[in-house]
Amino acid sequence: MNRKINTDALIQLIILILTVVLLSYALITKKINAYVHPRYYLGLWLSIIILVFFALSLIPKIKKARHNVSISPYLIFIIPLAAALFFPSGEVISKDVTMIESSLSTTTSEQPIAENKPTTTDTIEEQSDSNEDASEKYEHYKVDDVVQINDDVFSAWFFDTYAHLDDFTGKRYQYLAQVFSMDDFKDNQFLAGRNFMVCCAADLAGYGIICESNLRNELVDQEWIMVTGTITSYQYNGHPVPMLTDVTITKTEVPEVGYIYYKNY
Repeated sequence: MNRKINTDALIQLIILILTVVLLSYALITKKINAYVHPRYYLGLWLSIIILVFFALSLIPKIKKARHNVSISPYLIFIIPLAAALFFPSGEVISKDVTMIESSLSTTTSEQPIAENKPTTTDTIEEQSDSNEDASEKYEHYKVDDVVQINDDVFSAWFFDTYAHLDDFTGKRYQYLAQVFSMDDFKDNQFLAGRNFMVCCAADLAGYGIICESNLRNELVDQEWIMVTGTITSYQYNGHPVPMLTDVTITKTEVPEVGYIYYKNY
């Protein structure tokens, strides 16, 4: 006697298993960071658990045969799964590059942020008195008269430089950046910035600080550099903005994590 299976349930089970495996792999290897903010890890793991329960519920249905099953409705799931298997993942590069002309600029490190922030930024994200020198929060990162800004504090420092420019003027900073161009820049100017992610790859936006350097012609857009410079005030489109002068540049390798995961809201 021939045993017949429910092809419909079997296809659904295979799709769910593939989805669980691929999503779990992306989370464990952190490759998903190229597309989703790490704050959503918990929700993604909960989604995986729910998918596993759905898959388990389909197992008894496989033995209940159905006739005239069409796989065409499942192509919408099979195509993206196949793409995930055969096409390598990689970081998305935002074409929206600017300085601080964004709604994000209204939030500085003086405002409270969500809970569970990294302990490395606890002291930086605390609310401060309006008369306090905003640059003092970063002084403990100073090495040999240069304040080294790491990724954990970059977003707070970046917005503080715009909100409290006078406090940072004349001080020397170093950070990892990508090279960006803007149409109205001088020949020796470029934007040393990073791509900020608030939620996912769809909202990526590049933000940076103007740099003046005679080495500009030796730099290629999107390449990674370690930039060191002294902050000065520069008039851009009628507004004072920070600019790095007396710049030194060291070309560097692409970092494992290229985004700044913005969470200050």
